[in-house]
Amino acid sequence: MLIRGIRCLQLTEQCSRNYLTLTRFSSAYKSPLSLDKLYPASSGNAKPGTKDVSSEFSGQIPMNELTKTYSCSSGPGGQNVNKVATKVDLRFHVESASWLSPGVKAKVLEKYGSELTKDGWMVVKSDRTRSQTLNQADALEKLRTAIRSALAAPKPKFTAEEEERIRKGKLKAARERLHYKRIRSDVKAQRSGRDQML
Repeated sequence: MLIRGIRCLQLTEQCSRNYLTLTRFSSAYKSPLSLDKLYPASSGNAKPGTKDVSSEFSGQIPMNELTKTYSCSSGPGGQNVNKVATKVDLRFHVESASWLSPGVKAKVLEKYGSELTKDGWMVVKSDRTRSQTLNQADALEKLRTAIRSALAAPKPKFTAEEEERIRKGKLKAARERLHYKRIRSDVKAQRSGRDQML
């Protein structure tokens, strides 16, 4: 019994030494879901020289210029929903954003003017997953997508003549589809022998 107790103490001491050695060398461990691994360019200020000459959006969003708030998410998730603040709200003031060029700001204000707050803040929310980090990454991607869609060229407008031609083409295609369906229906009706029963 005494030998067994000494052996347990030796093993415990050896395990604690190994644990201390591991923690000393692995203190810089970062999860594969950390933001600097998901979005390496958005961990701090935007790097100089990354903005395009044509003043288009490069996709880099400096995290220190965003206001982040976390809250409890709604929806499924069991007790995790009640305990952990996983919902992410990202906000930034469009007028004072130094990482957007004036042309990009004007286009964002033009497209999303009605969706901004009264003070001119753009709010992006995400509660898609049960992880706060993944929700933050999702909100950043939503923000990038919104800015890029504001920069996208508008769809070309058709003249009245072209619209009439498109409408006639759609009507013709619908008629042809219905005609083909009628033919197929007749073929299947003949196969089943429905005519013989009548």
